[in-house]
Amino acid sequence: MKVNILKFSQRSSSLIAFFIILFSWISFFPEPIQGQYVIYTRVFLCLFFLFLFFKRGSARNFFHFQDWPLWFFLACLSSGVVAVQDKKLARETYFSLAFNLFFLFYIGKALMSEEKNKGRIALWICVCAVVTAIIGILEFYLGRNILYEIFIANPFYERYVKYQPRPMSTQFNPVILGSYVLGCLPFGLFLFRSKPLYLRLLGIFSSLLCLVIIFLTASRGVFLGLIALSLFYLWKRQKRRLIFLFLTCLIALVSICSFLADANLNRFGFERLISGSYDSIVSEYRLSRVKMTAKILKDYPFFGIGFNHFRLRFNEYCPEKDRGKVLNEFMIPDNMYLTFLAEAGITGALGFLIFISLIFKRGFQRIRETENNDKRHFLIISMSALAGLLMNMGAYELFYWHNPYMFFCLLCGFVGLDEKYSR
Repeated sequence: MKVNILKFSQRSSSLIAFFIILFSWISFFPEPIQGQYVIYTRVFLCLFFLFLFFKRGSARNFFHFQDWPLWFFLACLSSGVVAVQDKKLARETYFSLAFNLFFLFYIGKALMSEEKNKGRIALWICVCAVVTAIIGILEFYLGRNILYEIFIANPFYERYVKYQPRPMSTQFNPVILGSYVLGCLPFGLFLFRSKPLYLRLLGIFSSLLCLVIIFLTASRGVFLGLIALSLFYLWKRQKRRLIFLFLTCLIALVSICSFLADANLNRFGFERLISGSYDSIVSEYRLSRVKMTAKILKDYPFFGIGFNHFRLRFNEYCPEKDRGKVLNEFMIPDNMYLTFLAEAGITGALGFLIFISLIFKRGFQRIRETENNDKRHFLIISMSALAGLLMNMGAYELFYWHNPYMFFCLLCGFVGLDEKYSR
């Protein structure tokens, strides 16, 4: 890494200070706090955005026609406020999704426009990941988390601390913690190439801790995201032999976990992961959510039933045997892609598909054209993290949780930069 990531000018110090505050907010403040102080988050994002905007000098240096997939997606998302019962709920949800995506996308793009920012961003992501992971490991082994015992009410706390031990750390829920460390994990790889030994050690330590947390959270969706992330990274790094070794180890791991008595590790076995349990990939639970989405699309094909309305209208579309019997927590598609189809219709789902496809297309083009090894490596890392989260989105509604959604939007900005406008 040629740039000294610990040497700052006055202007770069202000920029990195903004990023430190932003990523610390994502890392250390759970969902209820995010919801309670959402106005302050929006004010901060506006200030960060304006700082970067004026730093670039003019609107022509900040906004480009190449960003049309973002604008198109934001327009398509508005379909989720058309055919709704609770207009206030749908509009507030749309505004929240659109606001965060717009500002964080452009913040991410602007951060990536300067070479010296990449190492510093990777460094702070790794620091936050290490702290969050250590809190999660201590929670798992001590059987308590003071954050939720004293300061923040957490309906999942008793379940995942006493009866089904799975760490939550600062992310409120094991699945959200898993998504967070999944996004952080590959950034440790960027520090592997740093000259100072302590930065290399931090990168290794960060990635290993993230890997440990992924298994402790016992989230199968996060595990599938890890597989997608790893395969994408090895593919773009042209490590074909390692891909074969990885797949061999993966098959062995799933086979071993299939016979383990430990309830958490057994979730990564064939029966709990793929087919054989109530909520595996191929299961009655998943199939029922697909059928419900199909019924909704039949009635509301283009605009869906409205954001956050799947739960509101669950009993209208669920199987007759489930009406009035399913707990509120589980009255969801449990899949972000089904959520797009059900709540924003074909319009919203198509907008997302086009947005993500063109973001990745631009990323692939940049990988081919970029001669700087650090730039190419950071881009591959960002795309790998994004690929992992996209796979993870098939297991829950990632867009409806503040922390992983903000991380997702940042990654889209990291990947979405057009090198012609980079300095």
